[in-house]
Amino acid sequence: MYLFMFIIIPAILVYSCIRAENKIVLLLSLAGAFTGVLVSICTALFTYLHRVPDYNLFSNFFYYLLTFYALPMILLYGVYFFITKDSLEIRVKAFFPLTASFYAVFMPFMIIGSDNCLNSFFMLFAKPVLLISMLFVASRLLYNIFDGSRNSNLSKILVNSLLFLMTLSLPALMESMWILNMAEILVYAISIVFGLFALGLFFVESRREYKYFF
Repeated sequence: MYLFMFIIIPAILVYSCIRAENKIVLLLSLAGAFTGVLVSICTALFTYLHRVPDYNLFSNFFYYLLTFYALPMILLYGVYFFITKDSLEIRVKAFFPLTASFYAVFMPFMIIGSDNCLNSFFMLFAKPVLLISMLFVASRLLYNIFDGSRNSNLSKILVNSLLFLMTLSLPALMESMWILNMAEILVYAISIVFGLFALGLFFVESRREYKYFF
């Protein structure tokens, strides 16, 4: 029952490593996974995961956004982005393998450790799909922002920046609605559509001669 949660991100990362033209993606994946282990250990030692959700959509939304979906990802990628000596293009392309490998470790730990309806369909299937879809779509949008800045295309930068923020917010919103039993059918429908969109984008982009991810 827990197998899907454990294998979905590693499986996609293995596929990415096999098809990658630049083998630095393997080093990034290892670095992300190692960071995921360290953060999981620190979280287990110094925080309390058994939170009782507030009956407030916005309170839960910001909690999930900051503690799971956005803040850990931004901190991890931000540290890499500003300390590495890689080219700007390599740093932009590094977003997906670095963050996905981090969540390959951190996501199962957080799901099991939080004990919020652990055996529910949402936690075991919908949440992993939302997360990996968010990371992949966000990586594409990030590259679009980089491409827009490289070509001085302000409208492309603004549109993709807005879509980037919306993409980061969607999983947190879906989980907040689910935990409050709000429009559960809509939550699953959006999760499926978002996951299918990301899956289609992943395979289309992975077969292009010039890929934005290695």
